[in-house]
Amino acid sequence: MLGPTGVGVLWARKELLEGMVPFNGGGDMIREVHKYETSWNDLPYKFEAGTPNIADVIGFAAAIDYLERIGMDKVREHEMEITKYALDKISQIKGIKLYGPMDVAKRGGVISFNLGDIHPHDLATIIDEDGVAIRSGHHCAQVLMERLDVSATSRASFYIYNTKDEVDVFIKSLYRAKELFRL
Repeated sequence: MLGPTGVGVLWARKELLEGMVPFNGGGDMIREVHKYETSWNDLPYKFEAGTPNIADVIGFAAAIDYLERIGMDKVREHEMEITKYALDKISQIKGIKLYGPMDVAKRGGVISFNLGDIHPHDLATIIDEDGVAIRSGHHCAQVLMERLDVSATSRASFYIYNTKDEVDVFIKSLYRAKELFRL
């Protein structure tokens, strides 16, 4: 949501949170402490141990305000448009293996892929030389990687700050990687 890292929102049913025991201690999460007994504060304080992340929460609020000014419908519209453009371009590359639906209405602005037998970490290093940043690896989805029978994937992410010109640089960089690996 364009905000600082290390801050976010957890939405959960009240009954579940009330039944859970806090996993961190300190600050306003404790109502009373005795030698053999402790009672937890009411929600949400029960899970807010230590000093709150005040600066990042203020930054996160500013990011939310910014997105609301743009309009989430427009954010999604741009995400779908830029993702479709990227999918159309990347799917023309021989040797590319795309993961996920081709229908942009059924996906976010993320494209996972492999390019021939180029290891995703090597690919990320090569296209980084062109100023293109992608992620490579398991993406916290190692079980999925095993199911897909791949060691890893590359992942390009697109959002409101990306342009078609940037997608073109990304695609050109993928072609350069193919040439380097003689694919």
